[in-house]
Amino acid sequence: MRYATARAWIGILGGVALGFLLSAPLTSAQEAGPALQREQTPSAEGEPRPAANDPFPKTYADPAVPLLQLPTQFRSRRTTANIASAADATIDVLDVTGPGCLRKLWFVFAEKDLDDLEIEINVDGAETPQVRMPFRSFFGTMVGFEDYHIESAGIVTFPNFTITNDPLIPTKASPGWNCLLPIPFATRCVIRLHGMSPKHGAAMIDWQQYAADVDLTPLRFHAQRHIAAPASPAKPFPILETEGVGFLAGYVMGYRQKDHGDMVFHNSGTRMLIDGETDPHVICGANVEDDFGFSWGFNQYQTPWAGCPYRDNRGRNDQDGVFYRFFGPDPVLFRSSLLFTSNARPDDYEAVSYFYKVPDSKAPCVDSPTDWVAVGLIADGADFESFKQPADDVIRQLSQPTLPASITIGAADFPLHTLKSEHGWLRLEHVSQHRPAYPPTDHSIYARTTLSSATERRATLRLAFDDWATVWLNGTKLATLDHSGGFETVRLPIRLNQGENQLVIKTNNRQNSDRLIWVVHAAIESER
Repeated sequence: MRYATARAWIGILGGVALGFLLSAPLTSAQEAGPALQREQTPSAEGEPRPAANDPFPKTYADPAVPLLQLPTQFRSRRTTANIASAADATIDVLDVTGPGCLRKLWFVFAEKDLDDLEIEINVDGAETPQVRMPFRSFFGTMVGFEDYHIESAGIVTFPNFTITNDPLIPTKASPGWNCLLPIPFATRCVIRLHGMSPKHGAAMIDWQQYAADVDLTPLRFHAQRHIAAPASPAKPFPILETEGVGFLAGYVMGYRQKDHGDMVFHNSGTRMLIDGETDPHVICGANVEDDFGFSWGFNQYQTPWAGCPYRDNRGRNDQDGVFYRFFGPDPVLFRSSLLFTSNARPDDYEAVSYFYKVPDSKAPCVDSPTDWVAVGLIADGADFESFKQPADDVIRQLSQPTLPASITIGAADFPLHTLKSEHGWLRLEHVSQHRPAYPPTDHSIYARTTLSSATERRATLRLAFDDWATVWLNGTKLATLDHSGGFETVRLPIRLNQGENQLVIKTNNRQNSDRLIWVVHAAIESER
């Protein structure tokens, strides 16, 4: 849109409904300076205080994020802004001091093309902003698709496709962009926009102002974005990777089909690897649409907690779409770490996750091996008796201090696959690239790592897995374990030699209550 047309469009907005928004235009942050950008919290005399007979409870559950308890003693505030930025500029839309909580963000723009616009949200002066990503992605528009309507608990967008007879408003005008996820802050909250080209529009930020001595939740809002064009079946696609204490509130994910050999949905779904350092447990998905509560593909329905706001079905093996899932009734908590991924096909993927965590909280340090080698796939994992057959020669080869280039099993030579664990999690689904992206069942893998010890000592091997496992330490079998009912943790007493010790685990993959997840978590606990 030409600059003059954009200014005229803003004038129409001002004359109709938003004149009060546009009375104080903002320039770039560098030009405006802090005096024009920051709203100061009133002094103690002006702080919200409950009356003696106040009828409200002290806190209430946020409707979009019920796990978050927010104070009821607040003043309702609104900050408005006229956005008029030059090319390659940064503009502060909001700069308020706290304590407080943002309750609703609303934006509108004259320009249709917002692909070069980024949003940044910084709470409490964090060294790294809690949010920094493309504007459209933050508001749930994935993989560069045309604007579409979203009606979720956390994100709402209202495209304007109905105005066709106004020369100053473009066809398919830019939507109204709304975020309803609460953003609490203790000292300060800043929202910035970064644009490579000029932008013209308006913003309204509704927020609640608290008293200085308010008992405010320690959890802070974050958002994380990942994109792959295309993704790879040989490795998981990340949706959220974080550590500390917090919970997952929701995510939006878009899919553009590039590989037409099968349906876009057939990737075997998502994986959540939770609290590896402290209490390893997992959540395993099925296929794309199943993980969002749908059936048989993209169906354009929307509810507060799950929905499909966009789809383009050109044929069985030629489909694009977007799903969202907000975990209001069933938040996913993590107390040390969360690795949330999707198995992938060679299609374009984009995901934005919304989560809350305690600032600066970290996963505790645990003694967990990082470097592994794996050998497989071996066709002996269909039944427990076959799985338990002696493997003395294989263990002898894998227990050597220096490994050969390949391992001989029966009449076949198997190459070694080098793997690294994350937060102690060893993923085995991608040892053999598979197409479609379903982990092979009824097969086994041997995984080997080195445990180092400064002294000879007793310790405990904490091992978490599903299906079956046999464990050897320095060539001696410790146990054969049956977790065919689902993912469980077991502790085995061990004796470590001074120096290097070779740990070998044989495990398999079968359908059970945790579906097709194929992952092992190993950690060494010192004897108390």
